[in-house]
Amino acid sequence: MGRPRKEAAGTSSPRAAATASKTAPAAPPPSTSAARAKAAAAGSQSRSTPAAKAATPTQGRGTKADSAQPRSTASRGARGDAGDKSRAPSRSSTAQKAPDSKGAAGPARTELYPQKKQPGAHLSKACDQFLPPVKSQDIPRVEKETRGQRENPKWYEWRENRITASVAPKIANSKFANSKTDEVPKSYLKEVVGSGSKVQTPAMSWGIRNEKVAVEAYKQKLQKGGKPVQVEDCGLFIHPEKSWLAASPDGIIKDPATGKDLGLLEVKCPYKHRNRTVREACKDKDFCLEVDGDSYVLKKNHPYFTQVQCQLGTTGLQRADFVVHTNKETAVVPVEFDREFWGKTVPKLEKFYTEAVIPHLEQKAGSSVWAKEE
Repeated sequence: MGRPRKEAAGTSSPRAAATASKTAPAAPPPSTSAARAKAAAAGSQSRSTPAAKAATPTQGRGTKADSAQPRSTASRGARGDAGDKSRAPSRSSTAQKAPDSKGAAGPARTELYPQKKQPGAHLSKACDQFLPPVKSQDIPRVEKETRGQRENPKWYEWRENRITASVAPKIANSKFANSKTDEVPKSYLKEVVGSGSKVQTPAMSWGIRNEKVAVEAYKQKLQKGGKPVQVEDCGLFIHPEKSWLAASPDGIIKDPATGKDLGLLEVKCPYKHRNRTVREACKDKDFCLEVDGDSYVLKKNHPYFTQVQCQLGTTGLQRADFVVHTNKETAVVPVEFDREFWGKTVPKLEKFYTEAVIPHLEQKAGSSVWAKEE
């Protein structure tokens, strides 16, 4: 009987031990289970290669995007827009510091900045619906097709439903765009959603009639100063990233030797001061220029400054010659692209388009659908 006992002990003990080693983790004492669970969780996080790999590339891509984005935007020339965007990556990189268990940082960005994501998506969708599709390679073609501007029907067609540089000053300075009222300025809205009024006031007729004269006077003045230039006619430029924004300068200034773009030209022929010198006109507090020693400067608080900045921001050019021509004098005022000013102006224009233009177009589209059904 002693032999069977030994066999039983010899065979049963290892099995019992093996069974215990397998079953013990499944039903340990409460305190031991909690301690092991914590240790297992910590170990799984440190040993989780997929999670570590998911988090690391996400942060790496975010870093590359931050460094590459300003360069790509700058290559398009819209430096004011690049200034706005240069702040956005810093927000997204901050959100990426707290990824979820799978290393996905996207939901964190959506929760932190929903107001930035939704309007942009809505704006992009609305542009696809209400504006003719324009790819970056189409912009030069549209500009050429719309040359002649007021005398070209296509110029009016492409301007429709877009904020242009001529109306941008009114919109940017409106109470609605500056969140001081909820009432949309109907006259400004009409200028955007319509193809543009063809009615000309005496002042407009004077300016149009004398524009070519002013351009020739400008070229002669620079020729005498030893800096000859060529002025090329242009049509409508559409912003490469904001298809709802466009501008039509009076010309593109080129180097006659190389053909290189030097800047854009904007000409004004003030009817009110047509028979005065520009210096005399500067005595008018509402005039666009002010005397600066022996030269003139364009007032930053004048609508024409916003117009020129919109033209520069849309075309991607860095400077402009602002020309004021009267029967007695032609003044040439250089204007540089003001990145900070433009960066503050764009959000106001976008607010107007998102909260005034798009709702109007959606309502108009809805009304036309009901009319067809009836």
